[in-house]
Amino acid sequence: MRTSKDIPKRQLYMDENFGKEDDVLEKVRSALKEDGKEGINVGPNEGAILKMLLSLAKANSVVEVGTLYGYSAIWMARALPKEGRLYCLEKSEENFVKASKLIGASDVAEKVTLIHGDALEGLESLSSKGPFDVVFIDANKGGYGAYLDWAEKNVKPGGLIIGDNTFLFGHVYGEGREHSNVGPNPVKTMLEFNQRLSDPEKYISCILPTDEGMTVAIKR
Repeated sequence: MRTSKDIPKRQLYMDENFGKEDDVLEKVRSALKEDGKEGINVGPNEGAILKMLLSLAKANSVVEVGTLYGYSAIWMARALPKEGRLYCLEKSEENFVKASKLIGASDVAEKVTLIHGDALEGLESLSSKGPFDVVFIDANKGGYGAYLDWAEKNVKPGGLIIGDNTFLFGHVYGEGREHSNVGPNPVKTMLEFNQRLSDPEKYISCILPTDEGMTVAIKR
């Protein structure tokens, strides 16, 4: 969870210099703030990181697990070629409706397919469209293991698996933030998620030290 009140100056500096937003992105963030969901989304600099990673990977087909209002989706879709496709999975009907409206009014609407419903069911429906260049996971933390199971089977060799919030508010290294409300199961799941992606036999990987942690792995 990121809020404007607890963003360190270092993060603000990165956001202002490398996470420059246009009117489209600002509109999404404003909607999140109005609905009390500010900070659940990735920050501007993290959006820029995602865009850069997809650009480096020359990604053409991408899956996002957990879309919220579409902030990260817009960043990523802008890295795709004209014929590229981003499939976004969102369980919450409220979030799905908002994302549909905000992405639909953006410059990347034709590149994005929004899918409403359970993430695992949505992923299963996408399997026939793979293999994919990138899978970005930013959904319920207890589900990261199952999402990784799918990604490992459906990301092409040389493709990327990216997970956000992989510090789990500090809980993975024993310094959990007060009031973060994380139970033992998500902690165990996230520890296993990072451990699996750290396997040098299967991946070239690291955790980018963003405020919330972003694990990035290239599938061998």
